[in-house]
Amino acid sequence: MTIPADRWYPQEWVATATEVAPGFSTVPGVFSADGPDPASVALVAHLPEKMPTRVVDLGAGWGWLSAQILARPGVEVLHLVEADAASLDCAKRNVVDPRARFHWTDALTFALSEPVNGVVMNPPFHEGRKADPALGAGFIQTAARLLTGAGRLWMVANRHLPYEAVLRDNFADVSEIGGDSASRS
Repeated sequence: MTIPADRWYPQEWVATATEVAPGFSTVPGVFSADGPDPASVALVAHLPEKMPTRVVDLGAGWGWLSAQILARPGVEVLHLVEADAASLDCAKRNVVDPRARFHWTDALTFALSEPVNGVVMNPPFHEGRKADPALGAGFIQTAARLLTGAGRLWMVANRHLPYEAVLRDNFADVSEIGGDSASRS
């Protein structure tokens, strides 16, 4: 079937950003597009008052967690790592701090020339609708590779995910600092 030229109306659809928290906007289709993810909010509550100087936010999304990290004293540079271009575009609008460095890349292969002394993450545990705990395990391995020997990882994860073994394989000291019935930090 051919559509007559006088009945065909080409249109360009562009996602409209929506403010979901004061000073933060997202677009449809990004993770937690309706506001800060509750697990990230829980993670922020358990971060130290003073952060390390060089920090990476693996899977930075639209930047809410990164902004909370930058609001704490101590941070000299924060690397926001995100594979989803729409999320990273939102992060660039939401995080205007000159200490922020944006990286559009896969967190599993991300590397820096110098190690960092802090990694913060709320790693994904699914690809599309299919659960894939190996994805979060890969984030943990990347964090271990990025950190100095004295570096620290702060992460949040759902309790049902099997991350204990990979954490213990990659870090000498592993402890739970908080959580609820659904997640742990």
